[in-house]
Amino acid sequence: MDDPEPTITWSEEGVPFAPAFDDVYCSRSGVAQADLVFVEGSDLPARFARGEDVTIVETGLGLGLSLLAAVRAGTRADGGGALRLAAIELHPVPPARLREIHERLGTLDDAAEALLQAYPALLESGAARMSTATGDVGLQLVLGDGAAALRALHVRADAVFLDGFAPAKNPALWNDEVYAELARLARPDATIASYTAAGAVRAGLERAGFDVERLPGFARKRHRLAGRRR
Repeated sequence: MDDPEPTITWSEEGVPFAPAFDDVYCSRSGVAQADLVFVEGSDLPARFARGEDVTIVETGLGLGLSLLAAVRAGTRADGGGALRLAAIELHPVPPARLREIHERLGTLDDAAEALLQAYPALLESGAARMSTATGDVGLQLVLGDGAAALRALHVRADAVFLDGFAPAKNPALWNDEVYAELARLARPDATIASYTAAGAVRAGLERAGFDVERLPGFARKRHRLAGRRR
């Protein structure tokens, strides 16, 4: 599998930047954005508080910020439900670089340390367990892009995180084949959330079987999408 190390620089705003996609990995308030878009957009606090098990499918592990937001939400709720993540990633960040980035972003807390401990095994074997204060988080990673990588997943998702680079920058993650694979993986009534509110994305998700709505976004991002599998 071709999974070259990504080139990562730092933008003028002080966030990791991917020259290959001409896009940032996260906003300056990446943690707060992940909380709004993915944690709140997927109704995770209430689900964790009810003790529900939640399996997440994510289109792009990246720096792990969205996963960590979900882990922290589960820790705050402490409702006893299990959390699992199945993600795809074309260019995984090397472990040492991932630690360096979290240190520079100021996101290196207990949850991030748990991810960093599990991360080498995840890259090597495609599966690992992340030990957190409220229990282990099962991790699965497929190295690849778009629909082809998603076809290698055989899970039943309770929540879907559309979390790749912007649609205009990375069309391989934003097309009807991808949306169809996400619909295959999603349980009936599974949530779906994304920072983008592009009309083409919304229409494609609707065609695939999701009901989505445009909601207020975060900071300079005016809108985001949230919805459910029909």
